[in-house]
Order: sequence, then C-alpha cells, then structure tokens
Amino acid sequence: MHDIYTRATAIFGKASGGGIRWPYGVADPCRSNYPKPEDAERYEEVLRSRRAAQQLVVEWAGKYGLKTSDSGCCPQWLQRRASRRCMSDACTHYGSSTSAPDHGWLDHMTAWLQNGKPVAITSAPYSISKDDEQRFAWWQQHDPRLRVASGTGWYGFGTTQIIVWRSDLVTTMEPA
Repeated sequence: MHDIYTRATAIFGKASGGGIRWPYGVADPCRSNYPKPEDAERYEEVLRSRRAAQQLVVEWAGKYGLKTSDSGCCPQWLQRRASRRCMSDACTHYGSSTSAPDHGWLDHMTAWLQNGKPVAITSAPYSISKDDEQRFAWWQQHDPRLRVASGTGWYGFGTTQIIVWRSDLVTTMEPA
C-alpha cells in the first residue's frame, strides 16, 4: 500500500492536514462516522471499496502521466495552453447559475494536467441527459481536438465516468 501513496502524492498532492488530496469520494472514510461497534463491518466494507477506487484512479492517472489541477473548471479550460480557471460568468460549468450548459454532466469533476498542460476532465454524473449528449457533440464540433469517452470509473454509486480530453496531447483515453 505504501507504493500507491507515493504515486498518489505525486498525482494529487498533499492536503493541508498531510494526507493525500484524493478526488471527491475516493478518500478513506472517517472512522468517527462509524461510532458503534456494530458499524465496524460497514466501515471495513467502505474502506475496502475506497482503497479499490484509490488503486483504480492512481493506475488510470499513471497510465497517462497525469496530475490533478485545482484550476480546471469546464471544457474551455482544456482549450488553454496553461491551467487557469475561467472567469465565473463565462464558465460553462459554474457560470452564473446551475443553468450553465455543462453543469449537469460535470458532477464529481476532476481536472487533469499532463506536462503542466490542461489535457483532460473527468466527471461522474448519476445520469446523462440528451442535453448532455448534445453538449459533448457541440464541444467536439467546435474544437476538433476534443474527444469524449464514457464508461465505468472510480467514483461508483451508479455513476458513469465521462472523459473529455485533448486528442492532440493524448491520442486516446479510456475510462478507468
């Protein structure tokens, strides 16, 4: 397990408390959330699930030479040469309200860098609407470098992993 933490630290960095800055839903569960003796089995089950997710995301990111970015926000970020967040009113994820056109499918989003450049965004929405599918097509039509793939990822809970990436930097990407 030590090796995974070394690799994960290189990919995700360290949190202020000293642990790894795992993507949302991948960190070890807090033991205090399972206070009763009868909760011990459930805690161990959740811990095993999270450790499997950690292994999966570290292997996936390592395969492509990726590191996370706190600046990534929407597919416009992928079109930049450097990692910097959109202006809030122009962002297609956050925008000025939940009606931003990419808000729905960017649930549980992680932004990824390769060699310091924006290269991919992953998300794990619970559902994908027709509007989301139209947005994927729109992005690919308006920027021929962008590609989209979907499948099973590390988040779980019935979600679908979505990957939007720059094909000029990484030819193909597959869900974890």
